[in-house]
Amino acid sequence: MSQKKLIRDAVHGDIELSALEVELIDTPEFQRLRGIKQLGTAYLVFPSAVHTRFEHSIGTSWMAYRILQTIRATTSVSAEEENVIRVAALLHDITHIPFGHTLEDERRVLPRHDKDEDRTQYFLRESTIGAILKREGLQDRIVTTLSEKTSFASDVVGGAISADLLDYLRRDTYFCGLSQNYDARILASFTLDGGRLVMSLEKNGVLRRDALSELINLLRIRYTLSERVYFHHTKIASGAMISKIVELAIADGFDPKELRTLKDETLVYTLAQRYKANPAIAHLILRLEERQLYKPCHVVTVDVGEDERRKIVDRFHYNQKLREEAEKNAARAAGIDAHRVIIYCPSFEMSLPEAEVPVRMQGGKLLPLSDSNNEEIRILKDKHKALWRFFVLIDRAAWDKRERVAKAVADLLTGLVTHG
Repeated sequence: MSQKKLIRDAVHGDIELSALEVELIDTPEFQRLRGIKQLGTAYLVFPSAVHTRFEHSIGTSWMAYRILQTIRATTSVSAEEENVIRVAALLHDITHIPFGHTLEDERRVLPRHDKDEDRTQYFLRESTIGAILKREGLQDRIVTTLSEKTSFASDVVGGAISADLLDYLRRDTYFCGLSQNYDARILASFTLDGGRLVMSLEKNGVLRRDALSELINLLRIRYTLSERVYFHHTKIASGAMISKIVELAIADGFDPKELRTLKDETLVYTLAQRYKANPAIAHLILRLEERQLYKPCHVVTVDVGEDERRKIVDRFHYNQKLREEAEKNAARAAGIDAHRVIIYCPSFEMSLPEAEVPVRMQGGKLLPLSDSNNEEIRILKDKHKALWRFFVLIDRAAWDKRERVAKAVADLLTGLVTHG
C-alpha cells in the first residue's frame, strides 16, 4: 500500500492524506476527476474557475477531518469511524460525470449523481476503487454513508453545513476571485445531538452571538455564489447548450454509460467527432467553441406568482418531452431550426437549504436555523428564492426572430396558467 502523503492545497494549505486515501486517489476512476471542472462552464465568466472535482474531493476529506477534531473534544470518535468518514468524504463526488450538475439538475437529462444506482454500482463496487474498499471491509459502509444520508457520518460528509460545503465555499470563491471567506472558528460550533451532527450556538445556556453571526456569514457566502456564479446568465446559457447537445446525442444513439469514463473536454470532443453529420449537434458545438452563446429573448421571474411558477416548473423542468415540444413549436413559429431555441427552467426549490441546518440555541433548544426568528436569515432565503429565472434562449444568428419566439412561448405560458 502507498505511504502517507502531505500535499499543498491552494485553499487549505497542507493536507495530510492517509495511505488508504493515497491509494484511492491514485486509481483511474479518481484521477478522472482532474478533468471534471467543479463549476462546469463558469470559467466562461470567471477565467480562473477551472478548479476540478479532484481537488474539491481531497479538500472535503480534509474538512471532514477538521470537523472530527472538534467533535472529539466532547465525544469519542473511533479510528474506524474516522476512516469511514474521511474515505466517504474523499469519494462523495466519485460518481460525477462531465458537466454533472448541468445535465442532472438544470435540464434533468440524467439522474443526479448521488441518486443513480447504476453509477454507484459501477464506481463503488465494480471499479478499482470498489476492489480496494472491499479489501478494506469498507465497501458497504461507504455506499450507505453516501446514499442514505441519515447518520452522523453522512451529516459530516454532506449535511446542510458539512465538509462538502466548507470546502466548496472557500474553493469556489477563491477561484472565482470573490473576496469572501469564513472564519475557521466556525468549526468549533460542531457537536453531536442524538447521534446527529448539529451546530451549537450556545454556551452555558447563553446564546453565542458570534457563532450565530459566523453561521449567517456562511449563508451570505452561499447566496453570493448563487447570485454571481451558479446562476450567472452566461453559465446558464452555456450549460443549457451543453445539455441540449447531450440530449440530441442520446436521441442519436449515444449511450449515457459512456459518460462514466469521459471528462469535460473529451465529452465535447467525442460528440463533435462522432456526430459531425448531425447538423444540430455540430452547430451547437461550434457556437460553444466560438463562445457565441445563445441569448435570452424571454424571461419569467418569481413575480409570476407561486402557483403559476409551480405549473411552469412541472411542465418544463420535470418533463423533457413537453419542454422539447415547446422548443420546437417556438422555433417553428419563428421559421427557424428547432435546435436554435432552448428553454431553461430551474427547479421550484430555491430555498437555501443551508438555512435548515439544525442548531442548538439558547437554553439547549434544538431547531432548524431558519426557525430562529432571525430577520437576516429570512431575507437571505427570500433573496435566494428570487434568483429563480425561466429563460427562453435563442441562437444569436437568429436574433432577428426573437420576438416571434418570445411570443410563442409567452402564449404557451399564458395558456398553461389559464388552463392549468
